[in-house]
Amino acid sequence: MPTKYVSSPQAPQPIGPYSQGVISGGFLFCSGQIAIDPVTGELVDGDVAVQTDRVLQNLVAVLRAAKMGPENVVKATV
Repeated sequence: MPTKYVSSPQAPQPIGPYSQGVISGGFLFCSGQIAIDPVTGELVDGDVAVQTDRVLQNLVAVLRAAKMGPENVVKATV
């Protein structure tokens, strides 16, 4: 099965030499996310709850770009 790279404009663009996500062997591997607003490119203001919400929104955007959702997550490391 070929490797496919996944990206979403609803998640912050990578600032390093990596992809938002890679599909390989039928699995989607997502890069780590931080609480950056993809519209402004700035770190969101707020407490840990606000920042965690932004991180999860970014990850769900990458999942959606791969035609997946949170129900497809097998493992998450925080």
